[in-house]
Amino acid sequence: MTDIPPTPPETLAQARRIALDAGLHHVYTGNVHDSDGGTTFCPSCHAALIVRDWYDIQRYDLDAEGRCPHCSTTLVGRFGPALGHNGKAFGPRRIPIRLSS
Repeated sequence: MTDIPPTPPETLAQARRIALDAGLHHVYTGNVHDSDGGTTFCPSCHAALIVRDWYDIQRYDLDAEGRCPHCSTTLVGRFGPALGHNGKAFGPRRIPIRLSS
């Protein structure tokens, strides 16, 4: 699809607003520099819990059980107990995973 230009960031932001207005909780713009559009917010107290910009995870604020530390709401998903991989900060690196059947 190299003949099609990239989707403008404004279009991604508008699509995210539409999805949030429709009641979805975890909607991200992705693959663009958009800190607000890449952030995971608590669906109850609306605190910023995982702040991302492009591939850079700038803040990771969940407890070991994947709950909001401000109101104890459990977020849907699988979350590790600490920031990073092997005790190191995530930063812009991708984390290798292994899939098995």
